[in-house]
Amino acid sequence: MLQKSYHTKTADFISQFIQTKVACGFTAGELSAFLKEHGVAVNKTTVYRQLEKMTESGSLVKHKSPVSEGFVYESAGGENHCAEHIHFQCCKCGSVIHLSDAKTAEYLRSLSETLGLQINMSLSSLNGICRKCSGRAVQGSGGSCL
Repeated sequence: MLQKSYHTKTADFISQFIQTKVACGFTAGELSAFLKEHGVAVNKTTVYRQLEKMTESGSLVKHKSPVSEGFVYESAGGENHCAEHIHFQCCKCGSVIHLSDAKTAEYLRSLSETLGLQINMSLSSLNGICRKCSGRAVQGSGGSCL
């Protein structure tokens, strides 16, 4: 039996929140805080369930957070095409950058052919420190890029 899909106030707020995070990603905790700030009473289980549904449907991409036990989510919509490139994830703030330039794509194709690998691009990432955090480390300020 097919489950009927319906639109809710919570779904509207989740969509609104995701639109503000297109450039840098977010955590389930940040989404929960946003919903609470906007008077939407929803428990964490429901938030995680919605994020999982959106990940399974392909509208979100989920990355293991390098700074906590959880995950960082990002919108898979628009021009991201996450299955076509790898990602860079900052070890300080958890932000995810799409590495979709021609040189990286050519290198990965060459690596795949030379070593006989089938790289799952949407699950692959390089880890390090992003420009924002690198600049912050020099200036000594704290906070999160997310």
